[in-house]
Amino acid sequence: MNLKDGLFWALAIGAGLRERAVILMYHSIADRPGHFNSVPPAVFKRQMSYLKAKRYPVVSLKTLAKRLADMETPGGAVAITFDDGYENNYTDAFPVLKEHGFPATIFVATDRIGSPERLTREQLREMESSGLVDVEPHSKTHPRLAEADDALAREEMRGSKETVENMLGKSADFFAYPYGSFSERTLQIARERGFRAAVTVREGTVAPGEDLFRLPRVSIDASTTFAQFRGKVSRAVDRYEAIKKIWK
Repeated sequence: MNLKDGLFWALAIGAGLRERAVILMYHSIADRPGHFNSVPPAVFKRQMSYLKAKRYPVVSLKTLAKRLADMETPGGAVAITFDDGYENNYTDAFPVLKEHGFPATIFVATDRIGSPERLTREQLREMESSGLVDVEPHSKTHPRLAEADDALAREEMRGSKETVENMLGKSADFFAYPYGSFSERTLQIARERGFRAAVTVREGTVAPGEDLFRLPRVSIDASTTFAQFRGKVSRAVDRYEAIKKIWK
């Protein structure tokens, strides 16, 4: 373990942030050297096994959002999310989630469903019907919504929400801003479109009283060491982010 990882883990041990929860953010689960957002399947499996072995309370995003809205202490809960809708979420992540009984939320850019290396409607239906996976919209075409006009932002949210609802016969209640790009107007449009909450790519943990339409997450990517993963799920990320600039 190098000095940087050692400090991260020391912060995790002493963080004392049991009143907070972590929303993990994944993208692709694949062996793709050089692809920053791809976590190798073996690494993902080790991370999930760690959560199970340490008895972390892994809950759905829906459950966590309700606790936050009701001002309940989340008790160190962990929620798992995936962005973009890569097919390997089905082939490589889903079997591991089933093995451990872990719920997860997959945010899909709906115009890309069925494209090469993307999830198909059949795969999405199978995962949703398992009771473990909640499929939610991530826009239609994955634009930067903070830079879009109101008409485009409304259409991206309306269209993707409608596609998910019609495909799966359920209410689509959560949204992930593409690239984490949002503005105050974007947040207002998300509320107008009937979403209950939305997630960002801002790094951090969540606690009761959090703005449900700008929920931070904790990114897990190709650069995340195992020591860093342990620190992140231990909710040390808030302290770590405050000192990270020292190491740059």
